[in-house]
Parts: sequence; structure tokens; C-alpha cells
Amino acid sequence: MSDLFAVLKEHQNNKGENMLNPAETAQAISGSMEHKAHTPTVSIIFLAIMAGAAIAMGDIFWAHSTVGMAEKQSIGLSNFIGGITFSCGLMMVVFYGGHLFTSSVLSGVSAYDGKIGLGKTINYWILVWCCNLIGGMLIAYMYYYSGLPLKYDGYILQHFAPAGIGKVTAPFHELFIRGIFCNVFVCMSIWTATGESNLAGKFFAIMWMIGAFVACSMEHCVANMFILPEGLIAKSHYLAQFGGDINQAAAALHTTAEKLSELTWGNMFVKNLIPVTLGNIVGGLFFVGLVGFMVNKFDMKKKA
Repeated sequence: MSDLFAVLKEHQNNKGENMLNPAETAQAISGSMEHKAHTPTVSIIFLAIMAGAAIAMGDIFWAHSTVGMAEKQSIGLSNFIGGITFSCGLMMVVFYGGHLFTSSVLSGVSAYDGKIGLGKTINYWILVWCCNLIGGMLIAYMYYYSGLPLKYDGYILQHFAPAGIGKVTAPFHELFIRGIFCNVFVCMSIWTATGESNLAGKFFAIMWMIGAFVACSMEHCVANMFILPEGLIAKSHYLAQFGGDINQAAAALHTTAEKLSELTWGNMFVKNLIPVTLGNIVGGLFFVGLVGFMVNKFDMKKKA
């Protein structure tokens, strides 16, 4: 623990020389997103699949770290621990150079800055979104066949079905707004980490801001690309176990047959991923990216 405080103290002492100011950070974001959008397509595909998989593995860490905590200790503590543990997923993305849809929407800043065309920006978003989905679903199936979600008498696997049901039955406007809130935190963590050259600064910027959106139950489209398929896998697992009896499967999953029937592949896309993705775009691009770039243009011109 003393080592941790020593790192923090050193970081604080060097803060002035290690941090970019807001105008410099805005320019760095524009430049880095231009570079990411111009990455060769094959590289984008592999790095976007990796990013979807990394977020899914953060979800797994979250699920295993909070087993029974809300019921036996405290909902708030469970949310806090779950948020902090999940943040490892974005750390894997950032430090490995992955392409994650929720942060890739910041490439809209590069388009506004005239560095890339609007068509290329949208095509980049679509490619990253689809490859993130592949990564999330790949991990969902690998995770199930590893047997890990069946630990603790199947408690973890059972948890994903009610979580998925909640995500496909919430109203469109609620999911959209939660998506906005979520990506304000995600893109602010990227913005802050970009302005930091110090590893400790990047680490804590990501950990606290990502932990915040998870603890507050906001909606992240890429995280849902793992949670919802895992919920559907849980549904299939218990339907198979009870010979297709949806009432028995629902009882095992601590829900009702009516609610369980709402958890479908179609509803995953139409009732969750679409509104959440739209909210993530608004929160990340408009609330963080464009606002952050436009309000700092005055300081950019002074330096030019």
C-alpha cells in the first residue's frame, strides 16, 4: 500500500509536466482518432474483435467479483466493486491499442476537424461495432463452454438471464439516456488518459470513470454484446435442462415465463443495442468530443 501512495505522490508532483492542457488534449484526440480511422482494415478487424473480447472479459471479472455480494452485504458495495473490476476491460483495450466502438465515436471530432471524411467515419464506426459484436459473442460462448459460469451452483449463469431481461424490457428512452450517461464517462476516461503521459494517471482515470458508469447501471453497447448473449445462453441451458419447459426454466432463473420469453435475439438488437448505441454516440461524440474540441478552439488558434 505504501508503494501505491508513493506512486500517487510522484504523479502529483510531476502533474504539471506530464499532463496536456485541455486544448492540447483536444488536438491529441483529433490526431489519434484520425490515425485509428486510417488503420488498415485487417488491423481494425482484429483489434476491434480484441476490444469486444476485452470488454467481455471485464464483464466476467465483474460477475465473479460480486457473487452474492448484493444479497449478503450491500448493493452499493457490490456496485462499487463491480465497477472497479469491470474497468480492467477498458484498460486492456487502451493499453493494447484496441478499437472500441464507444470510444471510436470520438473519430467524429477528426471529421469535424476536416481530417477524415464523414463517409469514412461512419464506415469505420460500422466496422468497429460489428467486430466488437463478434468479440463479445465469441467470449460469451467460450466462457459458457469453459464451465466457469456454472460455478457456485450455477449462480453466475443464472444472474445473466434476469440482467438480460432487464436490458430488453426497459423503455427506449431510458436505455437511450443511460447510453448517453455511460459514454460521457467512457469518453471522458479516454480524454483524460490521452492527456496523461503518466501510467498511474491513465490507470486511475480509466478505473474511476469506468467504475462510475458500471456502478450506476448505465448502458454500454459493447458490454451488452456479451451480457445479452450470455443471458440467451443461460435461457437455452435451462430450457434444455427442463426439456423445453419455459415455466421450470424461468423458476430456475428466478424470473417468470412471460419475462423470459422477452429475452430473444431479435429483442437484443431492436430493444437494446439500437437505443443504447444511439445514446452512446450522442454521449461520446456530442457531449464530450465536439463540445471539448469546440470550446478549446480559441486556445488552439492562440498557439498556432
